Amino acid sequence: MEHKEFAEIYDVFMKHVDYDSWYNFLRSFIREKGTLLDLGCGTGEFSVRFLRDGFSVTGVDLSEKMLDIAEKKIADKKLENCDFKLIKENIIDFESTFKNGEICQVDNIICNFDTVNYLKNGSEFEKFLEKCSKNLKKDGFLIFDAVTEDIFSEIFENDVFLDEEPEYTSIWRHEKLSQRKHLVEIDLFVRENSNDNLFRKYNDIQYKFIYDPKWIIKTAQKNGFEIFDTASNPEFGESRIFFVLKKI
Repeated sequence: MEHKEFAEIYDVFMKHVDYDSWYNFLRSFIREKGTLLDLGCGTGEFSVRFLRDGFSVTGVDLSEKMLDIAEKKIADKKLENCDFKLIKENIIDFESTFKNGEICQVDNIICNFDTVNYLKNGSEFEKFLEKCSKNLKKDGFLIFDAVTEDIFSEIFENDVFLDEEPEYTSIWRHEKLSQRKHLVEIDLFVRENSNDNLFRKYNDIQYKFIYDPKWIIKTAQKNGFEIFDTASNPEFGESRIFFVLKKI
């Protein structure tokens, strides 16, 4: 998914996320410093934290605007001399290679904020796992999260959700398109100036594909991973499941 103009106000929209706690959860598995691939890195909140802790980070995202914001954050934190790359690419196509064409494997891979639910179908998810397996060293961790069908009853009432904050107002609309596919349309009105009532309108349309968690586990095992752990944390959403996979 490419957020386009939505990238400009993405961090305002995500201001309630406890990135530090989420990062500490990731670090409870990724304990040794090394090379990290951040798939769907967005505006770089996790990439910045890993860089700050001495990791070598490659961030991959489909949105060029998201990557521009991530690069600015890295510069603002004075981390531009750290070992990092930001690459515009679809996460199911990305391969890091040396000059001789050999795959440049990393120690660990992360993919956060139910990015996998934005893949079009199960086939794309399998391709995601195949690429991750290629890009990951043996015994390395792949950590990602996916939401279940319950997220829609958790967020929406009669398929509508209204979110009002001092900086913005957002109206969310949900529609179930098929057994696994859902549409979420967001109209976001962002205040231009704190001293007036002028708003800029953004519109973002998202499609979410919902997987059966048991199918995710079977598919991961089929693609060379063992299930090291699965976890959920109400702090990050009742319907969000973290999958911690280890390449074997």
